[in-house]
Amino acid sequence: MRRWIALVLLLIIGTTFSGCATTGLQSELILNEDYFQVAHREIQNAKESIYLIAYLFILYDYQEAYSNRLLEDLIEAHERGVDIHVVLEYPKPEYMNEEGPANQKVYEKLKAAGIDVRFDKPERTTHSKVLIIDEETIIAGSHNYSFNGLKYNNETSILIRDRDKAKKLIEYFRQIE
Repeated sequence: MRRWIALVLLLIIGTTFSGCATTGLQSELILNEDYFQVAHREIQNAKESIYLIAYLFILYDYQEAYSNRLLEDLIEAHERGVDIHVVLEYPKPEYMNEEGPANQKVYEKLKAAGIDVRFDKPERTTHSKVLIIDEETIIAGSHNYSFNGLKYNNETSILIRDRDKAKKLIEYFRQIE
């Protein structure tokens, strides 16, 4: 009797886990400052394409800022032949600082590197924070590409490997104006 119970339990557990395995869904929870390491790794490993939608992407005078390094990662990926497309939130006066509007410097540096970059429409707010790598890997969540967003804030994002969802997000990316 115990053998039958064990066999039935094994069958139930095996069926449950095999159902998860057949979906092919892989995910990774990304909390707080861990985002930088995950995004850095994924951008460096990109082989074909990168799509980025960013609400804030701010550069700083100190080189060790994580957002500065992620910008360098994008430029290096472009230089090795990765097709890169970026949509940034249009610089709005409420985000002005002594160095100018948020996102403007990143826009200029990406454009100068030959990367496809554009702003959304000024009357629209693009609050998404989405990174899509090789039409399969998605990183989406609350992390802005700013010093606080990548180092000090309580932030939550998730990495998902799913081709169908990545393709839908790329379609969404193309529709942003």
